[in-house]
Amino acid sequence: MDDFTSTSQYRRCQEIFARWCPGFRNAGELFRDLVADLVTPETLLLDLGCGRTSLAAEPIQRAKRSVGVDLSLSDLQHNRALDAVIMADGEVLPFADSSFDLVVSQWAVEHLEHPGLVFAQIARILRPGGSCVIFTTNAHNYVPLLSRLLNGESQSGLIARLLHRPAHESFPTFYRANTAARIGSHCRRTGMCLKSTVYVGNPFYLAFSPLLFCCALVFEKITDAPRLNRFKLYLLTVLTKPADESSSGGGFIPGVHP
Repeated sequence: MDDFTSTSQYRRCQEIFARWCPGFRNAGELFRDLVADLVTPETLLLDLGCGRTSLAAEPIQRAKRSVGVDLSLSDLQHNRALDAVIMADGEVLPFADSSFDLVVSQWAVEHLEHPGLVFAQIARILRPGGSCVIFTTNAHNYVPLLSRLLNGESQSGLIARLLHRPAHESFPTFYRANTAARIGSHCRRTGMCLKSTVYVGNPFYLAFSPLLFCCALVFEKITDAPRLNRFKLYLLTVLTKPADESSSGGGFIPGVHP
């Protein structure tokens, strides 16, 4: 399929979607809104698995100080949305206890091989009363389910095509904390609370085929039902760390100066 045909077909899919789902707000917009509601001029923010940019870049830049961590040096070098970036593993974050008011994470949780260690680190570096906003794919959706049946290059190719992610974002996926139940379990183990959960669909990853796109639209309408909502592609959660007045407050953030 040439570029012109692909673009024309995608626009046609957009027109169909607009008629089927008027007023729809995509997961990226909702993620940005959740972050914006929690950012203040005094917020110290950590972007966990920051990559090259964030769909919430605008509210992130309103924070007093924003720091990003990632394992990709290339992505860190391209990131211009954050005040500082550090190459670090989420399992061993190089920050003192209670260093941040807000942690945000976009399309990173599905790549966690040992999510329990990462959630423990989030709980440790969050200040009492702090929050964490997570935007990830939902393991109950059919795209991740199909992805887990494949491996290696086949899996990367599927993700790159269906989710329209460039090659540098197609890292190995594990989906070990990609349901609300699993995230809630990690919260309980680390002393955090699961405050809210939102599921959001997206049929456009199948827009390369008119037939599959129509099937995806039917799937979205069916899963609008509250009991079936948990089968949509994206999962947005807000976690909180209970306030503790006896806490000593924030600590030193290596390489970051207020």
